[in-house]
Amino acid sequence: MSLWKRGHQYWTDFTVAGRRYRKRLGTTNLRTATRRERELVEEAGHGRLAADEQGPKRLSDAIGAYLAAKRIRCSPRTIELEEERLSLVKKHFGDVPLSAITATSIAEFQRTRHEAGIANRTINMDVGVLSRVLKSCGRWRALADHVHNLPERQRPVGRALTAEERKRLFHSAASNPEWEHVYCAAIVAANTSMRPVEVKHIRRCDVDLVKKLVHVRRSKNETSHRVIPLNASAIEAAARMFERADLLGHTEPEHYLWPACQWGRFDATKPMLKWDTAWRALRDEAGLHGLRFHDLRHTVITELAEMGVADHVLESISGHLSRRMLEHYSHIRIDAKRQALDALDNLRRGDAANGNRKPAVDAEIATVVEVADDLTSQSRHSLLLQGSPPSGKLLIPLNRRDVRVVEGARLESVCRGNSTVRSNPTLSASSHPSSPDSEQFLAFWPPQPWRRETT
Repeated sequence: MSLWKRGHQYWTDFTVAGRRYRKRLGTTNLRTATRRERELVEEAGHGRLAADEQGPKRLSDAIGAYLAAKRIRCSPRTIELEEERLSLVKKHFGDVPLSAITATSIAEFQRTRHEAGIANRTINMDVGVLSRVLKSCGRWRALADHVHNLPERQRPVGRALTAEERKRLFHSAASNPEWEHVYCAAIVAANTSMRPVEVKHIRRCDVDLVKKLVHVRRSKNETSHRVIPLNASAIEAAARMFERADLLGHTEPEHYLWPACQWGRFDATKPMLKWDTAWRALRDEAGLHGLRFHDLRHTVITELAEMGVADHVLESISGHLSRRMLEHYSHIRIDAKRQALDALDNLRRGDAANGNRKPAVDAEIATVVEVADDLTSQSRHSLLLQGSPPSGKLLIPLNRRDVRVVEGARLESVCRGNSTVRSNPTLSASSHPSSPDSEQFLAFWPPQPWRRETT
């Protein structure tokens, strides 16, 4: 460490963990400078102080370096979303030095965006991408403890259409020829669980009408790339889009079935970006205000879940990453919940009408555990189980109990003869005249597989 004066103020130069720090202390007093130097060294040791390293000094350069490093390991869709968020950050801050981005300036950015009516979740996404840019330059640790996300209100993640609503939606869509492209897209999404971005990026080469398959090659992440079989409704919608593409002259395998269109001009080499205008008009015509195109995906996943489709099959069709995401999108409707609870109530009422009699499966059975013949007999046990071994309960009304576990069943037994206090005896069995319900006396060490004999 070293202290020196430049002009009338003290400066410090020190190195911590191989990183050099050169800072202005902002004082003309030697004692104060020494104290501030110790504080800076402590902050550097905890990683809360930005080091003097060669790298971007301004926000625009830092954003460019961040995106360049991320392009080699992220999908184009991720880069597109990052660029969208960073454009708003650059619009607010401008091309300022990175040292000018402080916790106070970030809080001012949050306040400005909030007053403009932007949702808290969106603002948190903007701050999140800014933090990643600053982290790539080694300038985020000093701000992390002073920047806080805005509270996000948890809202329902979506809705699932009923059969009547779905029928009304598709009937309205088929009534207007100008909605043909969004009508066919809705049919495909409602029968394959494909996301809107996945439908828009379908090419002619991705659909095999003979084998009835569609290959999802573009999604929100690479792990969602998959092959989905097409049912009759989806095949009919895809065939209509093929006919439409043939009429427009889009016959190349790489042409998109839902091509980009601006001012009435189609470009089959680019996918359609938005169909919001047609979708809003369609849903309003059907009386389904607020319905999102993505809710068609929620609907098909919900219906498959209510049908009892296995989780791994459902995940393979929908392209989910984990069980948590599957539960996030599966909205079991209130009717299915009511039917399940009504079935439970009917089952209980039926048991009560039968006089609470136990089913035959609960009949008492004798259980014998076989052990090696060379074990020494120190304790005698008589075991009687009720129910299956994993959930059985020993019914032994004896004086002193000893608890053991054999193959998942809880065995309550009583030791007679030799005492087991302050010892770990090897238990074995021999004949016991006082236990008429057992064929032999049991011992176990180590536990042996079950052998059940029904009386």
